[in-house]
Amino acid sequence: MFAFITDFFRARPKEETRQPLQNVASRKSRADRTISFDPNLIDTLKKDHSKLVALYGAMWKEGFEKSDYKKLSNVIAEFKASFQSHLLKENVKFYVYLEQSLADDVHTLQVVKDFRTDMNEIANAVIQFCKKYAHQAFTAEMEQEFERDYVKVGEVLTRRVSMEENELYVLYQAD
Repeated sequence: MFAFITDFFRARPKEETRQPLQNVASRKSRADRTISFDPNLIDTLKKDHSKLVALYGAMWKEGFEKSDYKKLSNVIAEFKASFQSHLLKENVKFYVYLEQSLADDVHTLQVVKDFRTDMNEIANAVIQFCKKYAHQAFTAEMEQEFERDYVKVGEVLTRRVSMEENELYVLYQAD
């Protein structure tokens, strides 16, 4: 049943034949490490925002408001997956590119890093919200907590999306 795991480890080179990671990394040139500019990235990220907003609204209208906790659970799962996908795009394509292109602008670079740190904290809170309410049955206490937590998540995400689209995304440009 778990033969694939055994096969994987058998096929791996022995420890002494593998090169240490630092040697492999040091051989790469700066060009190999650079994330290139993607002229469609900002539009893609904004479309992600629109989808997340729609899913956020669906949590309430299609799930919670109708006491359809199975539907709510499904929408939360889709929201969580879309949110994580968006974060990966932002972290890999957007933030890394900005950090590389702004390397000589210490002050702007620090602002970008602060945004990234803030987003990681928001992401943790959103994922915890999703995990907490991904149930197909709610107690009366969970219903009350959901309303409060749902509003908090909505406020944080609205503020964050607005800041990203109006202040941060304008920094993304070709070198």
